[in-house]
Amino acid sequence: MQTRSAIILFVVFLTAIATGCGALRRISGSEPSTITFEAGELRSIEEIPIAELDPACGRAALSLGYEEVRATREKNRVLWTARTVGGDPVELRLAAKYSKRTELRIRVGVLGNEARSRLLLEQIHQSL
Repeated sequence: MQTRSAIILFVVFLTAIATGCGALRRISGSEPSTITFEAGELRSIEEIPIAELDPACGRAALSLGYEEVRATREKNRVLWTARTVGGDPVELRLAAKYSKRTELRIRVGVLGNEARSRLLLEQIHQSL
C-alpha cells in the first residue's frame, strides 16, 4: 500500500514538472529559461548583462518609431517607458539577476499585447 502511494505521488510530481508547474519551479529555485507571456507581460531571462541590454532597449524602441521614450535607472534596475504611434503605453523592465543575466519584462498596451511584445523583444535582440 505504501509503495503504491509513493508511485502515485511520484507520477503526480513528474506530471506537474512536465506541464511547467510554476510553483514547483519556484520551489526548486530554477529560473525560466524560455520566453513566457503571462498576465499581459512578456518575460524573458536574457544571458546579457544589464549594462548591454539597457541601451539596446532604447535603440529598439526608437527603431520601432515609439514616442516619448524615457528611461529611469536605479541600482540593478531600469524602467523604459514609451508610447506606440497609436498611443498605447509601452513598459520595459530590466532587473539584473547576476553579473551576466538580466530579467526582461515587456508590456505593450494596458492589457498587454503578446504579438507586439514579441516584436519588441526581437527588435531588442537585433539591437544588441
